[in-house]
Amino acid sequence: ENSLEVALQMALSVPLDDIAAYPKLSKAYYSFIEILFRSHKTTIFQLDTTIFMQIMTTVHDGLQSSDATISSFCANAIDHLTTYYFYNQGKDKIEMRNLNKHLAAQPNLFSSLTATLFNLLLFGPPQNHWAVMRPMLSLMLASESSFAAYKDHLLSSQSPENQAKLNETLTKLLADVNRSLDSANRDRFTQKLTAFRVTARQFLTL
Repeated sequence: ENSLEVALQMALSVPLDDIAAYPKLSKAYYSFIEILFRSHKTTIFQLDTTIFMQIMTTVHDGLQSSDATISSFCANAIDHLTTYYFYNQGKDKIEMRNLNKHLAAQPNLFSSLTATLFNLLLFGPPQNHWAVMRPMLSLMLASESSFAAYKDHLLSSQSPENQAKLNETLTKLLADVNRSLDSANRDRFTQKLTAFRVTARQFLTL
């Protein structure tokens, strides 16, 4: 436990500009953050909200990295976070109390991540789209209102003709998707996201 705390303090002491500037450092940092969200949720959720949000800012930035390894680490970190939230929301656990405190201080966290993930899927480079698909289902189930808000925003940015096409594609995306994060449902949704990306990119305008 002491080793974990020392490693965490070292990671948090690295200037944000250095994380972005040095590729080897970036990969080490984001690999560590992914492990924290995967296996040490108690530790990361009990951090001060300012520090937790500092970490989430770096995850949000890393998600948009041109390096597929870094964006994959960040996507997995988000998936660990939102999967945990989906399965444990409403439960009286110390981890959830701490996480809810962070979300209350930054209520747009899930909506911001949703918008970035979908924008990367629809408008981003092709090498990133496999990575960004991983947390999309868990994020949508953890915060359905965030997806609804992004859908409304995307529709409002398109012409009436494109809005009709987009509504149809979104309906296909959401058809037969269950409120479950079992592997079969995840795989089915990933296949649907791939088809959604291909179809929507044919007519969407920036």
